[in-house]
Amino acid sequence: MRTLVVAVVVAVIAAAAILAATRAGHRGGSASGSRHPSGGPATALATRPSAGPHSQQTATTHSPADSRSPASPAPAPASAAVHAVSTSTGAAMGLSITPVGSTGRPWTSGTLGAGAAWSTIKVPLVMASLSAGTATLGDADVRAAIISSDNAAAERLTRRLGTDAAAASAVKAQLVARGDTTTVPARVRTRPDFSVLGQTSWRLDDQAAFLATAACRPHDAGLLKLMGQIEQDQRWGLGTLPGARFKGGWGPDTSGHYLVRQVGLVTVSGRSYAVAMAARAPDGSFAAGTAALDQLATRLPALVRALPAGAAKGRC
Repeated sequence: MRTLVVAVVVAVIAAAAILAATRAGHRGGSASGSRHPSGGPATALATRPSAGPHSQQTATTHSPADSRSPASPAPAPASAAVHAVSTSTGAAMGLSITPVGSTGRPWTSGTLGAGAAWSTIKVPLVMASLSAGTATLGDADVRAAIISSDNAAAERLTRRLGTDAAAASAVKAQLVARGDTTTVPARVRTRPDFSVLGQTSWRLDDQAAFLATAACRPHDAGLLKLMGQIEQDQRWGLGTLPGARFKGGWGPDTSGHYLVRQVGLVTVSGRSYAVAMAARAPDGSFAAGTAALDQLATRLPALVRALPAGAAKGRC
């Protein structure tokens, strides 16, 4: 009997040990399995993931070897402004802002961080045309592409640069010259009804940094002047601010939902800032998207006054 009791006790101890080991292994596997893949959605703007799909269907992904510096989280005033507008309109919003003359990464906020460039790509397209000598500032196509966002004029400028691949290379050179070394201009037509270059995936923070550099380049002064002459029916968002120089872009995804975006320069209290912002309204309409950017623009003057004073110059 004693032998039987000892055997039972040993068996119970062994079973308990096995159960404890099994539970420990399950906890470890759960912790490991709960980790999200590195990268995450590339539309998250407060951080710069290395990879992952953009929410804009025309956008592309970045390689895990992406060498860009992390985006700078926005100060509280910027985050609060984006959150307030997003909450009141229901729109997905993104904002990137950097003082002219700054060498740091733009401050960023919002959930919408990238998407098709649409007509904002006409800015480096015109730069490429001027650099190649295929157009001048007085060229009717240059003026129409910027002031009226004329797509036919932009297509003619593109064709003067050569093939789609040649035009993409020329635009890439202009981006790199102004500090954006990572954006890759589109070379292949993915949507028959839209331009090739317009489908370039352009992050808001890269766009703001690009224009902040352009603002300090004398050769870009003439183009920036044209960006202060945008026609009246396109003066929403940044266009509602006195003296703003900007370019808008907008277009639908394959389900018809519009991404509406702008990049521009605004001056507040003698300091200039490069701003890139975007919206996608819950109903996907162009009108609701521009209305959301109108609301965000009204908050920009107070927002930039509240930014850290010692963080950047705000002038060339």
